[in-house]
Amino acid sequence: MKSLITLLSIFLVILNAESALAQNDPDYQIEVENNTICSFINGNDVNVRQRPDTSSPTITQLNRGDGVRAIRRTGNWVHIVALDSGQSPTPYTPLEGYVFNKYINGCSEDQFDRWRK
Repeated sequence: MKSLITLLSIFLVILNAESALAQNDPDYQIEVENNTICSFINGNDVNVRQRPDTSSPTITQLNRGDGVRAIRRTGNWVHIVALDSGQSPTPYTPLEGYVFNKYINGCSEDQFDRWRK
């Protein structure tokens, strides 16, 4: 059990380091900006899941107003790839998972209902 905890701790350190590197990479920031849709979460304690399924493990929870960048809808699920802080020069933080489409809207008026159509 102790070795499993140690292994998980090492994995989390590596994952956090990779996330920090991507966040500070200008190419990552440009890629996210150009290839994703600005969206936001419209509820509290909204689960971000590993796969588009309610039985899939929850990665994290987001709250009303949290900005995200999304790439596509799969059934009733929206695939997100980054958090959007809106803070320059590195607004995007990697976060890949799925949000149920009822809890996400597009940022602009013409994209507001994009994930429910």
